[in-house]
Amino acid sequence: MKIRKAVAALALSLALPLAACGTTDSSTSSTASSATDSSTSTSETTEFGGGMPAGGAGGPGGSVDVSSVTTEEELVALVQEAYGDASLGLHRGHQPVEDVLDEVLGISHDELHVRLDAGQNLAAVAENLGIDPQELIDAMVAKYSPAIDSLLAAGTITQEESDQYLADLEEAFEFRVTWDGEEATPTYSGLDA
Repeated sequence: MKIRKAVAALALSLALPLAACGTTDSSTSSTASSATDSSTSTSETTEFGGGMPAGGAGGPGGSVDVSSVTTEEELVALVQEAYGDASLGLHRGHQPVEDVLDEVLGISHDELHVRLDAGQNLAAVAENLGIDPQELIDAMVAKYSPAIDSLLAAGTITQEESDQYLADLEEAFEFRVTWDGEEATPTYSGLDA
C-alpha cells in the first residue's frame, strides 16, 4: 500500500509541474522527432502571459515571434515576460526559455522540475551543475535581444534606448534566475521619459 501511494505521489509530482509549464499530455507522449521540432519552434517564439501587466502587447497566452517585435509596447511586454510569473512558483513559467535551459543546463525538463520542486531556483540548479548562473542569464538575454536589435535597426529606438532596454532585460532575467520565492515580481513599464 505504501508503495502505491509513493508511486501515485511521484506520478502526480511529475504531472503537475508539466501542466504549470504549459506542456500537455499529448506533447509529453510525442515522438523524439516531434520533440525536436517543438524545441526548434520554441527557440523562435516567446509566449507572453504570466507576469505581464494587464493590457500588455500579445495578451495572456498570446505568442509573439521575438524577431517580429515592431513596437516599443511589444518590447516592454517582452521585458516584463522575462521576469516570469511568480504564481507558478520557482518554475515561473519557463516554457518560453525552455530551450535555453535545456542547452545551458544540459539536464532533462523532468530533472529541472525535480530540482525546482525541491526548492532550488535556477541559480542554485546551475551552481549545482557547475555552471555560473550568469551564463544562464546571458543565454536568456541572447534569446530575447534580437527584438531590441530589430527596433534599433528600424529607427524605432535610439542606441541609448537600446542599451537601456538590454540592461533592463538582463536585470529581468537576473531576477528570474535568482528569485527566492518571496520577492514580488516588478512591473516593467518601459524606459523612464
